[in-house]
Amino acid sequence: MPPSRGHRLIDLCEIASGPSGHQLEGLSAGLEGVPVIAPPDLTAEHKVDARNIKHVSPGTAAGLARFRLRKGDLVYVRQGTPGALGRRALVGTAEATWLFGAACLRIRPVTETILPEYLLHYLGHPLVHDWIASQANRSQAVETLPSQALATAPIFVPSLERQRTIARALNEIGTQIEAHRQLIAKHEAFRQGLLTDLLSDAFTELGTP
Repeated sequence: MPPSRGHRLIDLCEIASGPSGHQLEGLSAGLEGVPVIAPPDLTAEHKVDARNIKHVSPGTAAGLARFRLRKGDLVYVRQGTPGALGRRALVGTAEATWLFGAACLRIRPVTETILPEYLLHYLGHPLVHDWIASQANRSQAVETLPSQALATAPIFVPSLERQRTIARALNEIGTQIEAHRQLIAKHEAFRQGLLTDLLSDAFTELGTP
């Protein structure tokens, strides 16, 4: 397989749809068990935010072994409101053995010619994302991407060295963006607190609305 040639995603990866809703019986945020990744759990930084993640019982999870995740998999949003389609995350050690939900796809590289970290960023290229989004079925509120459509997405596969360089550079930028977002959130909270302190006497005199 010449590394400089283009391929379809299905030539490089196994693509699996998530379990149906009835298979995730008892899915709940307050349940102790196995986490199930859904679109709201994927961040703009391509990571999994587990703070509000829902779980299924170990018994339910035992029957869903084929939907287990492992390190190096990608979770890709296939259904959601406009803008949610294509959100994705790379599964790390922490998420290995978790499950993924009905609105997601699991993309698992099956060849060493493509790196998961590179594929994560490649699928976010504007031209690639627009092509994939154009294959979705649209209703007023929801977009749904058939797994067969994603399977035919064209994938450019450069050398492994170039893939590593691209992934390393974009990961570094992502780290900086996340740090800036955290700093902005900290300053916004500080601003609100300062405003409250500076105007505390005004509301003491006037009475809190």
